[in-house]
Amino acid sequence: MAGSRKGPHFDVRYGRALAAEDIELTRGADTFFLGTTHPERGSDASHRGGQRGFVRVDGDQLWWPDYAGNNMFNSFGNLAIDPETALLFLDFTSGRTLQLTGAAAIEWGEPGRPGDDGHTGRRVRFTLQRLVAGQLLAARQTGYSPYPRNPGLTG
Repeated sequence: MAGSRKGPHFDVRYGRALAAEDIELTRGADTFFLGTTHPERGSDASHRGGQRGFVRVDGDQLWWPDYAGNNMFNSFGNLAIDPETALLFLDFTSGRTLQLTGAAAIEWGEPGRPGDDGHTGRRVRFTLQRLVAGQLLAARQTGYSPYPRNPGLTG
């Protein structure tokens, strides 16, 4: 069901396919939030970040490399059991938001292959099922400085 809702403080679009502005937001993001669930342990929300462009768009799918982190693997453990996933992208300058729901899978491969920016051999591929996009963020950032230790993009 695609559609939109308008009002004095919001302009919301619902759909099942990424629009050009959604692709621009995801490709330009240096951060997003990942929501996963485990049937016995509950839900988990975690931050994913990297250089702008670390999230790749491939048709109706998104994928991003896994980076070395705290080695707790909460999200990956959840995805191994339940692929249902939510992603939240925010543009802190314009206030645009993009919420995506769908299914994600962990892809294992050779460390250092093209696109394996973190050199872990792992990436996540997300298949979109539904989206909510709009001008919903009330707060705005006034300055931007990328994290200096983000790995560089490869391929």
